[in-house]
Amino acid sequence: MTNFGSAFDLSSLNPQQGDELTVTGWLVKADQEVLKRYLQLSEKVPVLMLISDESQDSGNLRQLLTKVLESSEGRFAGIEVSMTTSPQLAQAVGVSMAPAMLAFLSGQPAPLFQGAIAQEQLLQVLSQVLHLASQNGITGRVKLGKAEAPKEEKPLSPEHEAAFAAIESGDLEGARAQYQKIITEYPNDKEAAAGLAQVELMIRLQGGATDELGKQMLGADQLLASNNPEGAFALLLDLFSQRVEDQEQIRERLLSLFALVGDSHPAVLEARRRLASLMF
Repeated sequence: MTNFGSAFDLSSLNPQQGDELTVTGWLVKADQEVLKRYLQLSEKVPVLMLISDESQDSGNLRQLLTKVLESSEGRFAGIEVSMTTSPQLAQAVGVSMAPAMLAFLSGQPAPLFQGAIAQEQLLQVLSQVLHLASQNGITGRVKLGKAEAPKEEKPLSPEHEAAFAAIESGDLEGARAQYQKIITEYPNDKEAAAGLAQVELMIRLQGGATDELGKQMLGADQLLASNNPEGAFALLLDLFSQRVEDQEQIRERLLSLFALVGDSHPAVLEARRRLASLMF
């Protein structure tokens, strides 16, 4: 284990033990489910996210970050998102180049840096993260434990597998067409509706917008991708009240984002109430 000495005096930055939580590794490869768990974990422990590719700079940063995490006495949790195998996750947090690092505190992302970085600079950046986390009461720690037995999941249908395979290969238009086909055949398939909403969000984030309304609604997409559904819904609802001629288009965008977040989420319930009051 590497000793970083006085340059990274963690005990002085976070003296409270706080909650102790279990992780399966100091730097865990992230898929969508892992990312969701770690966003929840960031309510109690600062989460560091490494965005990597196959470059030497990414390999060097991965090695350095792993040493820091091992030496931090559990004051950070770490995940790694590969732009090669999971580009959609990197896009969801607004990162287009690797290597890069972000921190998550209470589910909110904070970009830290992009490109190569020296050890001393990394330690300074992470010291600032710990200070901010402590100010916000995020003082938990993680410890290594055994991986949980995977839950048995209902196998995907061939149609859903085809859509998922298209996403994994980067064929977003193909995935959209597949989900639209499923919804045409099975209108009550909520998983397909959510999958279509996710793919359309990814397409919009990649392509941007040219007209004024599109640019304003893209701002809501970006807020949602940054795990801020309340801000996304508020932006669209304000637009709905201001642009009477565009209300149907804005309402459809709201419904699409509702499907992504989930009907039971408090932000969705509140937004639906406000939308109803604006409509009637």
